[in-house]
Amino acid sequence: MIYSFRASRPIGGNQQRRQRAMATQSAAIFVVFIFLYQANPVFGCTVTPPAASTLAGNSVSVTCMSIAGVEYVNQWRRQNANIYIAPNRITNGSVAEGYSVDDSNPKIVTLTVKNVSIQYIGNYECFCINLESGQPKDSAYISVIETEPRFIGTDSLSSDDPANLTCSLEFAGSANLLMQITNSAGDVLKKLNQKITTNVSQQFDLPYTTSSAIEKMYFCHISLSDDGNDQKTTIFSRNLTRTVQFSVRNVSIAPESPERCQSGGFCQKDSVILCKAEGSPEPTYSFTIYYNGTTERSPTAKYTVKYVGQQVIQCTASNVISGVVYSNSISFTTNVTEEHVGPSNDSGGSNVPLIVGLVVGLGGGLLILIIILILIYFKRQKRRTACCNLEQSSEAKPEDAIGTKDSTKGNKGNNTNINGQTNLAAISGDERVLVDNALYSGAKGGVTYSTAIDPSDGGYAAINELGTNRKG
Repeated sequence: MIYSFRASRPIGGNQQRRQRAMATQSAAIFVVFIFLYQANPVFGCTVTPPAASTLAGNSVSVTCMSIAGVEYVNQWRRQNANIYIAPNRITNGSVAEGYSVDDSNPKIVTLTVKNVSIQYIGNYECFCINLESGQPKDSAYISVIETEPRFIGTDSLSSDDPANLTCSLEFAGSANLLMQITNSAGDVLKKLNQKITTNVSQQFDLPYTTSSAIEKMYFCHISLSDDGNDQKTTIFSRNLTRTVQFSVRNVSIAPESPERCQSGGFCQKDSVILCKAEGSPEPTYSFTIYYNGTTERSPTAKYTVKYVGQQVIQCTASNVISGVVYSNSISFTTNVTEEHVGPSNDSGGSNVPLIVGLVVGLGGGLLILIIILILIYFKRQKRRTACCNLEQSSEAKPEDAIGTKDSTKGNKGNNTNINGQTNLAAISGDERVLVDNALYSGAKGGVTYSTAIDPSDGGYAAINELGTNRKG
């Protein structure tokens, strides 16, 4: 169909008429574009999901939806055989055995395979009716999982034996298969990624042998996708878990607070001892204490030390597999004391007592130092005061205390008494004084004299000048 439009030329040279004419032309072109678009619409069918898979015996559904320009969904076919024909003016329509159809909305028709098995696998095509351009179509592929996926392997082991595990899938159809075996940490231990196209049922296995039975939980992840890319549409997935049983191993015994208790050393009373081990099923624990010729047992994984003195503390871990008891033991010797230690910083203890003790200790030491300094100060002050008093009391002239002197001959003067002492004599010339066991002090000519008896000098003591100028 061809559309045309002719716009009239504006009359005269009026600018306003020309603008109106241009607007009329633009509107006409737009209308022509709309007519042409409607005459050639986009049309087709869309099937969702593009692939589907389920366990044998289950049902699976796919939906066909017509898009713009399509009158209705006309047919569903499998391997060129009609399984659904839409009702119309000529026929009431039909549905093949084993299928059901919901066509309450003729533009959205859902096809359901009621009991999936190998005979129903394959490509399913949906045809839509367009009166102008025939029958657009789209398709979906239906696969089947014959049996529930399995994750099998060794049930029970001794502590060092490896475990043999197998992840298994039985499948028919077309899909990309991804299988992985992982541990509890999510590490991929083994992987299979394979494109499958088969019309018969096949079993796909992923075996794995552990290096040792160090894990008790293993996981098998199975995924089927429609286009060979596991990041695209997933049509089936399963996550399986396998528990491996193994006997007790790697038993350990240790104090909860190592700073309070040491194997082969000292352990403080009320210390807590912990026992740990690996095993599947989970081990049970017991403590045996050998002390002073006696034996005590405690069925627990945690023991609090209560006896003082030399003793042996033993931990035993056990589990049961298939009716058989497996056990393993470990012990240490220690010497328990009465000392108690408060909570350490690691266990959330407070530092307040330690801080208070430091403050009190430092404060007491400082106070004692201040008292000592004060005592030294007052003692020195007392000595200075005594010295000044002594100088003031010695204002008498030396000759007054000495008595008669003969400066020419240097003979001894008369015996006199100074401060209650006897045998005092003055010798002119060298100013020597004899005083028995006494200190002579006096003043002469503004100079203060002070001396003590020197027995090695025959009982004579030299008078020394005190001041800036000293005479020996």
